[in-house]
Amino acid sequence: MKYNNNKLFIENVSIAKIAKKYGTPAYCYSFNRLKNNINLFKRNFKSFSPLICFAIKSNTNLSLIREIKKFGLGADVVSMGELLLAIKAGINPNKIVFSGVGKTSDEIKFAIDKKILLINAESESEVKEIERIGRLKKKKVQIGIRLNPNTDAKTISQISTGKKDNKFGINEKTLTNLIKFFKNYKNI
Repeated sequence: MKYNNNKLFIENVSIAKIAKKYGTPAYCYSFNRLKNNINLFKRNFKSFSPLICFAIKSNTNLSLIREIKKFGLGADVVSMGELLLAIKAGINPNKIVFSGVGKTSDEIKFAIDKKILLINAESESEVKEIERIGRLKKKKVQIGIRLNPNTDAKTISQISTGKKDNKFGINEKTLTNLIKFFKNYKNI
């Protein structure tokens, strides 16, 4: 965004014209800024070329997600609705990661049926549920495990997520125990 003769523009389009045509409030996205940000991110991580997943919860605008998909990005989703939105936007299921707390058995089943890349488990019980559903469906499921590192980011206590007292992720002891049982799990 920039000012030209005391008038605000976004990519050479007058904000006043947008407001007149579409009313206010209106959301405006800069394709050039989006493209530059994605390319800069990719450039900074090119040494190992990770799959970059856009967090759908940060913006559920279908048109924007379709544009992001064109750059080869995947999606990080936290609900069935977000998973459906990512698929509707054309994101390949093998580029979708399902994170988030409180996934239902139906959401896990749907994700497995869609053959998404990875389900991030938040707890021991969720790992066991993914294994159970995978066994029923005779499918092997890729999982990640959210480890709570017991690290204090020194933020507001109400939004803290990484300390041992926080509800997100599993602790190191639980992870160690899960690893011992993984040899018995055939579907994760």
